[in-house]
Amino acid sequence: MAIDSEAPSVTYAPRLIRYTTAIIVAAAPVVAAAPFFIHWSALGGADLVGIALFALAATIAESKPVPLDENASRVVTLSFIFILAEQALFGWAWGVLAAVLCMGVSQALERVTARRLIFNTSVYALATAFSALPGAVIHWQGASLDTTHIGRLTSAVLLGGALFVVTNVVLVAIVAALAQGVTVRSMLDDYVRHAGPAFAVMGFIAALATALWRLAPALEFLLAGPLFALALAQRYAYRSVVAKSAAETDGLTGLRNHRAFQDDLRSAIEDPGATGVLVTMDIDDFKSINDRFGHPAGDEVLVLLAEVLHGQFGREATYRVGGEEFSLLIAGVTVAEAQEAAEVLHRTLRATSFPHGENVAVSVGMASNRDELLRAADSALYWAKNHGKARTCVFHPRLMPVRTRQQIADDAERQARLRAAESLIRIVDAKDTYTGQHSQSVSRLVEAIGRTMQLDEDMVVQLRLAGLLHDLGKIATPDSILRKPSALSPEEQEVLRGHAELGYRLVEGLGVAPVDQWIRHHHEAWDGSGYPHQLAGDDIPLGSRIILVADAFDAMTSERAYREGGSVTAAIAELRRCCWTQFDARVVAALEQHLAESTPPLAATA
Repeated sequence: MAIDSEAPSVTYAPRLIRYTTAIIVAAAPVVAAAPFFIHWSALGGADLVGIALFALAATIAESKPVPLDENASRVVTLSFIFILAEQALFGWAWGVLAAVLCMGVSQALERVTARRLIFNTSVYALATAFSALPGAVIHWQGASLDTTHIGRLTSAVLLGGALFVVTNVVLVAIVAALAQGVTVRSMLDDYVRHAGPAFAVMGFIAALATALWRLAPALEFLLAGPLFALALAQRYAYRSVVAKSAAETDGLTGLRNHRAFQDDLRSAIEDPGATGVLVTMDIDDFKSINDRFGHPAGDEVLVLLAEVLHGQFGREATYRVGGEEFSLLIAGVTVAEAQEAAEVLHRTLRATSFPHGENVAVSVGMASNRDELLRAADSALYWAKNHGKARTCVFHPRLMPVRTRQQIADDAERQARLRAAESLIRIVDAKDTYTGQHSQSVSRLVEAIGRTMQLDEDMVVQLRLAGLLHDLGKIATPDSILRKPSALSPEEQEVLRGHAELGYRLVEGLGVAPVDQWIRHHHEAWDGSGYPHQLAGDDIPLGSRIILVADAFDAMTSERAYREGGSVTAAIAELRRCCWTQFDARVVAALEQHLAESTPPLAATA
């Protein structure tokens, strides 16, 4: 194994230069001394052929590396087999020279930097030299063992191979850790996980190659089968890694995708010792970016945001799980630390220039509880989206319910429809003869009446919405009727009365019951003379009775295009006069109380 993740034009950090220089200096005397430890007089013709063949095989194998990951940043070659066999059969000196030859030639062909070439060659030379130590210590050197000592020879090769691997992996892991700014332990774990099995198999094949040569050099041809099988297995494993990576990678951003997220989330939840925080995020107003600037611009936003997330949190923790949805699985941190990281992200995005010329913000939700972890994080995200966006919310069960993604999607759709309805209301107000915002005024009044009557908070919120949408059905009423300054004809009155039923139909499908029924009956009178269904008394929904009072009060006190608004005092007097015929007196009393308690008292204004 050698470092295989740097470009030839790389600029080395000072500590990396110091470390690689130390390894090169340590290997230099080993390589320089090797020729002087060769016993030429003890070599026969067959030995020279074997030395040449093993060195040539190692060189060829080193030029055909097999990647261990999808980025080919880690590779392994079969040269280990031939170098180890050469060292065991003919001595450490020949093994070191073969290592220098095969690594030097392959690195030169790749046109790597001189420092990288010399470092990788030095690592191979040192690993090969160390691999000879077990045999030297127990006096089981291959050159002195004949066919009667195959077991000892095999043991010496396996022990030497283990020491070769340890030396190689440790030296390469250290330089990789220094280059990437990670811990040596993490790199060791990574290399052992990826390359350990391959080296173990190659160690046994090296022992086989050594034993076959001792029995009869011609038997080395029997290695073709195991070598071919190993090469196939390594390439199949590499293709499997690439295929798995492709299946778990988002094609646009290069981040891990929804499938990888679900697998990793499941593993994190099932691991009793795992700690960390799940973060879900959504790009604010992303649809607007696509609509105004086009989908290519939207894709550029996604890619740049992915780069920001990758840079801050790393690829393994970052996922694109939907169109504009991203998730993070941040291991080993507290919620407070995750919140701080999210704030750093918000600041980074505000300082980032996006191709379409506008800032991009994200809403963030996070959770750390194991029970319904994803739902909790999504619920926190939903809260953040609906409380100003561009912010972070941590899930708390007392403040927000746990919602499924379908519930959140349904609610988002409902909110979108409500926003559309609110836009239509502005059109209705513009069509009508009110000079102000009648629907907004009625909405504020019904909310105040509800609070004065000490209704529960959910009903107050529903009243506010119903007051805003109560005249939605007027969208279909002709302007000639809405703006007519004189009395309406019976036919015109019938058309106008249809707005209550139409408003109900428009709101019915928004999932905001009982608001739709309140709108339907907000013109019913206490004595049953109203419309559309002539309900009377308590049969009229309370919400409808409150809207009727607020609507009438605002109509009497607001300016119209053809007249000035009346006084508050006169409006209250008229409401009192019509109590228990048109209006519920209890609602009128609540309105009076609200007006009396307001600052300045509205009842004093004309």
